[in-house]
Amino acid sequence: MNICLKKTWDKFKLDVAFQIPSGKVTALFGPSGVGKSSILRLISGLEMADGGMIHKGEEVWYDETKGINLMPQQRSAGFVFQDFALFPHLTVEKNVAYGIKEKERLGEVKNLLLLAGLSGYERYYPAQLSGGQKQRVALIRALATKPDLLLLDEPLSALDWETRRQLQEDLKRIIKQFHITTLYVTHDVTEVYKLADYVVVLDSGRVVKQGTPEEIFMGKRLSTRIQIAGKIVDIESDPIMAAVTVLHEDQYFKTLIDTEEVHRLNLMVGDNVVIGAKSSDVILFKVLTQS
Repeated sequence: MNICLKKTWDKFKLDVAFQIPSGKVTALFGPSGVGKSSILRLISGLEMADGGMIHKGEEVWYDETKGINLMPQQRSAGFVFQDFALFPHLTVEKNVAYGIKEKERLGEVKNLLLLAGLSGYERYYPAQLSGGQKQRVALIRALATKPDLLLLDEPLSALDWETRRQLQEDLKRIIKQFHITTLYVTHDVTEVYKLADYVVVLDSGRVVKQGTPEEIFMGKRLSTRIQIAGKIVDIESDPIMAAVTVLHEDQYFKTLIDTEEVHRLNLMVGDNVVIGAKSSDVILFKVLTQS
C-alpha cells in the first residue's frame, strides 16, 4: 500500500510518504505530537488530507490529482482506537456483529469471541468488562468486517503492564492468524520489537527513517538471533496453537507455534530441531537477593 499525505493544522505540517508491506505489521513510531494518529485518521478517511494519495494496488482510496476521495465506509479499513470506542448500549456479541452486513456471516461472531478468549461474555456490556477485555472486543469487531487494512491507534497504552504484555501476545497471534496488513501506532520500543515487521519513524510530521526493527534500533550488522538445537519430546496442540517441548542436553524448552506450522513441517516427537528466536524477544528479569 502506497501512502503520500499532506495536511496542515495551524502551525503543524504533516508531509509523509511511505509504503505499508502487504500481510505485515508496520509500526508508526515516534514521540507524542509527531502526527502518528493523524495519519491513521487520514488513511481511514475520518479526516480529509490537503494533498497526496492513498493507493492499495490498483485500488485508489484517495488521490488529490484524480479528484478521488472515498468515504470512510468505502475504504476497507478496520480501526481500533485507544479508548476502545465500544457501543455502551450493545452487548459484546452485538458490538462485534455491528459491522457485519451479511446475515449469513453472523455465525462467525462466536468463532471470533473464542479466538479472543471471550466465550461466555456474549451478553455482557462494555461497562462489565476489564480494560483488556474491552480491547479484545474492539479488535475482533474491527476484524469482523474482514478489512484489507487494520489500523491500531496505541490500543494498549491505557492498560496496566501485565495486561498489556498479555494483549501483545494475543495481538501477535490474532494478526498472524488473519494474515492482515496492519499499521500500528506506538511510542513503545518493546512493542515495536514484539509486534512489528517494519518500522516508519516520524519526527515533526515527517518520515525520518524506515526499516526493520533491528535496522532502526540496533544497526544492520548486529546479530540478533538465538538458536538452540535439540529433540522434540512432546507436542500439545489445539486447532490454533501448539506447544512443542524440546530437550537440549538436560534442559527442556517449550515454545508456542501455529498448529498449521506443525502440520506444514510434519513435526513429530523424536525429530531433531532448532529453536530460533530474536534476542529482542528474550525477557530479562533482575533477581533481587536478600541480605
